[in-house]
Amino acid sequence: MTQKEAAKIDGRIVRGEATREKVLDAAERLFADVGFDGVSIRQIAQEAGVTLGMVGFHGGSKAELFDTIVERRVSVLSEERRKALAQLFAAPPDVPTLRDIMASYVHPYVGMASSGDPQWQAYTRLIAHLVSDERWYPRVKDHYDPVAREYLEAIVRIYPGIDRTRLASAFVMAVSSMLSIVASTVRISSLSDQRDRMALSELENVLIDFCSGGIASACHIVPQ
Repeated sequence: MTQKEAAKIDGRIVRGEATREKVLDAAERLFADVGFDGVSIRQIAQEAGVTLGMVGFHGGSKAELFDTIVERRVSVLSEERRKALAQLFAAPPDVPTLRDIMASYVHPYVGMASSGDPQWQAYTRLIAHLVSDERWYPRVKDHYDPVAREYLEAIVRIYPGIDRTRLASAFVMAVSSMLSIVASTVRISSLSDQRDRMALSELENVLIDFCSGGIASACHIVPQ
């Protein structure tokens, strides 16, 4: 193969990857704005500026597009959350607190949502919709549950006698609150008489306090 031929192949690969990202981004925005059921492949093609055939080639079916969108974000979040959790337990002799653990879980999500990337913002809206519809759980549980279980085990490691059912219940409630608040702070701004919508960075510490405090109260954990 000549250098010119190799360059042509490389160019096609790069263009193909760019088209694939356009398709995924368009689907993500539409799913976030109008829901999975309200979006057609034709709308995704129009939003991405590609043909119907390109959507199928790069994304597959609508359900496959959905799975890919979820997986690409979760993989980034999971890596950051695992890294943060490992760092907590890698600095003996101090034992992490419940708040430390929940901060390690919350902070990566808030950070991504606050990055200014419109696609991450679309993703947070999409996920906020999904948690209120249990039909999606079988499709997303393998993406989200492994890291959630690691965090639950980290809490059990510190509090070995904790009631696991109450812990799981409180953790899910805390995460649901996080997803809702990260998706929109408009009601908080209104009830606190703020003229402008509050930034997530202003609410992160309150959110972490709420999540860790709620779990502590539900599981009868004495603050350290």
